Amino acid sequence: MKIRLLFALLLMGFTSLVVQTLLIREFLISFYGNELIIGLILANWIILEAAGSISSSRASLKSQRPLLIYALLQLWIALYLPLSIFFIRTAKNMLGLSLGEGVGIFTVITSSFFILAPLSMFDGAQFPFGCRIFSDFSRKPLESTGRVYILEAIGFIFAGPIFTYLLITKLNSFQIALLLGTVNVLSGILLLKDELKDNLRQIFTVIMYLGLGLIIFVFLGFSSKIHYLSINKQWRDQKVLDYRNSIYGNLVVTKTHEQYTFYSDGIPIITTPTPDIASIEEFIHFVCLSHKNPQELLILSGGAGGIIKEALKYPLTRLDYAELDPVIIQLTKKFSSELTQEELSDPRLNIKYLDGRRFARLTKYKYDIILINLPMPSTLQLNRFFTQEFYKNIKSILKEDGIFAFRLPGSLSYISSELRNLNGSILNTLQAEFAFVKIIPGDSNIFLAAKSDFVISPQIFFNRIKEKNIKTYLLTPTLLSYRLDPSWSDWFRESLGNTSKIRGNFDLLPSGVFYSISYWNALFSQKLQGFFRSLERLNFKILLFVICLVGLCLFFFQRTIPKLRKMSIGFAISTTGFVGMSTNLMIIFAYQSFYGFVFHHLALLVTSFMAGLSFGGWLITKNLFRIKKEVLFFCYLELTFAIFCLSLSPLLIYLGKSPNDNLSFILFILSALSGVLVGLEFPLANKIYVKNKTGLTQTAGILYALDLTGAWFATITASVILVPVIGIIKTCILLVVLKLISLVLIRNSLN
Repeated sequence: MKIRLLFALLLMGFTSLVVQTLLIREFLISFYGNELIIGLILANWIILEAAGSISSSRASLKSQRPLLIYALLQLWIALYLPLSIFFIRTAKNMLGLSLGEGVGIFTVITSSFFILAPLSMFDGAQFPFGCRIFSDFSRKPLESTGRVYILEAIGFIFAGPIFTYLLITKLNSFQIALLLGTVNVLSGILLLKDELKDNLRQIFTVIMYLGLGLIIFVFLGFSSKIHYLSINKQWRDQKVLDYRNSIYGNLVVTKTHEQYTFYSDGIPIITTPTPDIASIEEFIHFVCLSHKNPQELLILSGGAGGIIKEALKYPLTRLDYAELDPVIIQLTKKFSSELTQEELSDPRLNIKYLDGRRFARLTKYKYDIILINLPMPSTLQLNRFFTQEFYKNIKSILKEDGIFAFRLPGSLSYISSELRNLNGSILNTLQAEFAFVKIIPGDSNIFLAAKSDFVISPQIFFNRIKEKNIKTYLLTPTLLSYRLDPSWSDWFRESLGNTSKIRGNFDLLPSGVFYSISYWNALFSQKLQGFFRSLERLNFKILLFVICLVGLCLFFFQRTIPKLRKMSIGFAISTTGFVGMSTNLMIIFAYQSFYGFVFHHLALLVTSFMAGLSFGGWLITKNLFRIKKEVLFFCYLELTFAIFCLSLSPLLIYLGKSPNDNLSFILFILSALSGVLVGLEFPLANKIYVKNKTGLTQTAGILYALDLTGAWFATITASVILVPVIGIIKTCILLVVLKLISLVLIRNSLN
């Protein structure tokens, strides 16, 4: 029984992480996700999981058959998971939205809430029931919550690499769901193996076997059919030729008439054999014609499907192309056209399957032209290519007369405040590094930057086209005169106005993410424009004052209402959930910014955090009975957490400035230490509550819910508001203050 029980509890954590990651991927494809979408969906999952945990706490305490309930929870998760994938893929159909139509924030929140609710609430209910059955089996009630917490964390550790490197690369989403469901139902059957003493348990065991049979039947015979049925509904009016997951995202190839479209996480990235010729020609030729004689060129992402072909019209001696995901090039070659065959077979082309920012750090070459063909910095991953630190790196690999260029959303009719802030922020950042910055306004604004001055002239451009015998479809003298008329540039600069108060964009202050999300929101959820504009004015000093004022009020109420003193530990656990999730997010983001998107390293960062959490939980649980002054010891842990957050700032600043990649191991240590501190507190808090005569499993469910609630608040505020608006350094200071307030409240409860 012991092995079966341990397996079931490990499976709880394993299933939770796989389900979260799988469904977030599916939502991103359907809703064209950015950081805000990820945060909202994850927040919904966490708060629903917390609701499931707290609502089942009392039931787990009173239940006469906790094993049976736990097994039925496993059965429900197994049966509903495939349905949830189908619902996500067909959500736009049910909402009456077209394939390319953007989705507003309210729609994202409501649809994800209702789709996730039946799954995440039952997932959250597993924890208090798991604590109850472990307590009954071990007869060590004080240790049971801590041990279940540890086992769940170990399940998370195994889930990360297995999902990333095995499941998602070998199986489609339905196959993963059905395989995971099979394992969960088998676990439930094993749990009920010794529970066959009456007819009721026999009936439920038969139900479990029927559920298993149904899952296996679907898995063996219909999983592929359901998979293709759902994606055809999802990509309606387009013929899906290929659908696969890589470790970097989801890739789809569709065909409409004779046109191939390649999608990455639901966003079109390549169109062949007839791409957007006007956009591509303007971008490539406006940049290359600004240089007298470009010979060595670097493209960082998004080159295949026309960009490379146009660049190769120049007498280049070298064209380096950095593309992170090799599957993109594999699919481009598989569904090739004359365009892609021509550009990818040119001997001057050198494809580097490496993160673009990392390549820029490692390359020994200097270039005449450097192009970035990426969307606006709407995610933390994309923002790394729009920061001052990155521009400093680009400047170092650019020749003295070289030109660096990229695009941002624009307009030739009206510049909204959101569009102004986005372009103004990146312009300020670019001007801090480059002496000469010019912008060619359009539906996409082309930014050009250089160390030395360069000329943008319709006549010079046309002369160079003739001299180099470059064949273009649209760049006629008339079009060049119209697009490059100085009045457009003057109008654009006038529309931007004074940008001195718009924040620049940095690795540790990713303002570009917030401005991009604010612009995206203005397009699809205009009702929330006022909210985002108020966030733009968020002031660190005022925020710090408000947090301190709230802490002072809590202290006052605690002194005047003695019953509130018992809530100080619960408040501390919720702040631990918030601080733990915030520090984990900040460390991951810092690693991305400093060292590039090395995906397995990011998986290891998450694993480091969960390993630290497991070790902290094991360490405190092992010594739980030796700790006599539990509340005082808890205060020491709170102080240690505050010191950790305080030390995080200077360490991240140092690592950001250090050119030594070998120091990246420090971030793994920091991630593990953050996990250790979270793991140390939870079992100790449970012991304090139990000593106060609160029911064991009820306590476990409540504390687990408080921990999740803190993490839920962090997913919304830390990655989307705090870090992009006030930066990582000031966010760390807020975390320190939050932990010190928690410490004061606990100390006050001793009096």
